[in-house]
Order: sequence, then structure tokens, then C-alpha cells
Amino acid sequence: MWMTRSKSVVFGTLVAIAATFGASSAQAAVYRGSWDPTYGPAFPDLGWKATATFDVPAACLGQADGSYGPTGACAGFSVLSAEVDFYNSTVNPNPDTSPVLESFSLNTNVIINGIDITGGKLTGLETGFFDSFIPTGGSLSIAGNGLYSFSLVLFDGNKAQLIYARPTTASPTCANPFTPVTGATCGVSATAATGVFAPIPEPGTYALMLAGLGVLGFVTRRRGR
Repeated sequence: MWMTRSKSVVFGTLVAIAATFGASSAQAAVYRGSWDPTYGPAFPDLGWKATATFDVPAACLGQADGSYGPTGACAGFSVLSAEVDFYNSTVNPNPDTSPVLESFSLNTNVIINGIDITGGKLTGLETGFFDSFIPTGGSLSIAGNGLYSFSLVLFDGNKAQLIYARPTTASPTCANPFTPVTGATCGVSATAATGVFAPIPEPGTYALMLAGLGVLGFVTRRRGR
């Protein structure tokens, strides 16, 4: 009788964990920008990488394959966080091991122009320009000595580009071929970074998983007696 009950507990726990994990994964997705080994001729030592997280409604993910605006089933879509890291690609061109010189947290209040859904997953995003930022710390000397501002934009589904502008007030609109500004120097990183979208569990999921493992451990100990 105990064996039957213990099996039911184990099965029930595993089902709860799987169900909650699946539900949480369907609620949020993370965008990870790959990185250009060097920014390009304007800043030859500058490497950058971008990461952003999004809250994606389950109803939005449940739609047929296509591109949608932030309305209807996708009305609750929002940017939870966005960050750009600068590193010295001449010292170490590998963004996974090169020390981050300066990190910039971006304003999440950005215009969403398109949300791409494929197979029930977020596969692309198009945005307006994120608010610009100006290096003031460790990356200052390789990023224009504070004379330039930078701004991130996501486009063509899974692409990301980092524009630069001088004077700093010309960003984020100044970026050929976006909106050239008279008397300003502006441009983009040498190549567009290709992003990867992947679902991530919410913090509550980890708590449930740990609780589930605790129950399994308890059942195992009882069965061993």
C-alpha cells in the first residue's frame, strides 16, 4: 500500500513540476544578441554584446506563425530588461571570456513594431531605438572618449545593431540609413548581431523544482527504510 502511495506522490510531483515549468516557459522569452568581434572602423577596439528579456503572453505564443503587433493576443508583450556590455576586443576578442569594461542598462520603454511567432515560440522582434547611452567608465577610451552616444535597435526579426552618434544629442535618431542628421557624425557597427530567442523559466519555477526534489528525496528515504 505504501509503495502505491509513494509512486502516486512521485508521479504527481513530476507532473506538477513539468506542468509548471512548461507554463512558465511559455510566459517569458529571453533575447540574447550575439556579438560583433569588433565594432568596426569607427571604434576598432570596441566589442559589444546585447541581452534583453521579454514578457510574452501565452496567448501571443499560441497564435499561428506570423508577425504581430503588440495588440490583441500580444497586447501584454513587454520588455523586462535590456543591457549592452562593452569589452576590449583587441585584448580578448572572445565575448564569453573578455572582461566587461562597462555595462549599460537600457530604458525598457521602447516602441515594439513587430513580434514574430513560429511554432509557438518567439523567434523575432522589431523595435524602435532604445534610449541612447554615453560611455563614462572603463570603456571610455575605446568608445569615443564620451563624445559619442550609442543606441540599440532590434530589426529584421533576429538582428540587432548598435548605432553611434556625435554630438551625443543626435542619437538615437541619427544613423544612416535611418534618419541622417545634418552636421552630425553617425553610423552603425560593422555587422549586425544575430540574436537567439529562448524561453526561460520564471523564478517561481525554480522554487517549485526544488520543492519537488525535496519531496522525491523524502519519498526515497521512506522507501529505503
